[in-house]
Amino acid sequence: MKLIKNSIHALGISAFIMAGMIFSSPISMASSERVISMTSGAPTIRIFLNNSQFMAPTGIPILRKGAVLIPLEGLLAAKGMVNYDKRSKVIKVNNILTVGTIKEGSKVGYINGKKIVYAAEPQRINEQLYVPLRFISDAIGGKLEWNAHEHYASIKYPEFIGDNTESGNYLLDGMSGVLYNRDDSGKIHRLGISTAKLEPGYIIGTKMTAAKVADDADLISIYHSHGEPSSNVEVYTLFIKKGKILRQSHAHYWEFVPDDIKLYKGNAVMNDGHIVRLIGVDGSVISSWNVSKLAGNPDHSYAVEALGEGYIVVRWSNEGFLTVIDLRAQKAVILFKEFGIDLKDIPGFRYDSIRFSGIGNDPTELEFTFTNRDNQAKIYTYKLGAN
Repeated sequence: MKLIKNSIHALGISAFIMAGMIFSSPISMASSERVISMTSGAPTIRIFLNNSQFMAPTGIPILRKGAVLIPLEGLLAAKGMVNYDKRSKVIKVNNILTVGTIKEGSKVGYINGKKIVYAAEPQRINEQLYVPLRFISDAIGGKLEWNAHEHYASIKYPEFIGDNTESGNYLLDGMSGVLYNRDDSGKIHRLGISTAKLEPGYIIGTKMTAAKVADDADLISIYHSHGEPSSNVEVYTLFIKKGKILRQSHAHYWEFVPDDIKLYKGNAVMNDGHIVRLIGVDGSVISSWNVSKLAGNPDHSYAVEALGEGYIVVRWSNEGFLTVIDLRAQKAVILFKEFGIDLKDIPGFRYDSIRFSGIGNDPTELEFTFTNRDNQAKIYTYKLGAN
């Protein structure tokens, strides 16, 4: 599909990485490696964006008068827009916090309104429009490094997630962990640095949600999968109060996607996979439980799917078995065993198809629904405090 029309609307660089870029670090390349261009005989220039190699669908990067130039067609900027106006010949690139403009044939560019003179201008080469790589780096807020010996350029740049209704208009730079918020007027505010520094090359699939705790407090949850095939799941939870990060937690799971509850009685629930904390609207810890220890597996991680008076319902990440931590009876009960469910009837991998349904007519009775391989559902009841 042709990208250059009256304007070019680019997709996120992360999407392009997932579609066809090579996942490799420039540091890992052998120092003696040389790739010879078929057209010029010169060593091919490699470009790495957040450690992932950029490969344009047409054209190749070139070095001219000391400046690296790349074809505009196929250029995709990090979750921003590349826009080319054929009438004015102005190229515009933005990445949420930065915006750059430069005109074809001119070395003068502007980054957030600041004038910069580049070593080369956007120009036509073999009927393609090429732009200076340094301008692209500046326009997406990146840091460009050039290795003349190995003929590769590396750009580290902010890669954002969020900035939508689901995320409560919070934004996260997955590379640095910096959290931002966009107010009703559209202005973006920096809130602080979080522990959520994500794996380059996998940021595009990261999910970010926000739960309202109070008018001035939110609970942000970040679900980040990485590895092949996305076998590692990192869950970051941030408690935000009056525009500040007051509390953070981080849980790691393997081949398991947790379904943690976010709120209980108007308070935030934060889980690091082992210790669950109930956080009040002022950010203080109301209660905490070491669910891994209470469940009898102190070295294993758990998701928390329900919380109530005298009980915690957790799911063991290693096997996916739903477990009731009965605080009244001081015991942990693996439910498929308690209900006499045959493992052969359980359809899921690391998921036993048992869900917490709610409280029965008796407040000491917990109801659960099990769905078997034939998609037939059955209700089971567990009584708290029973021997």
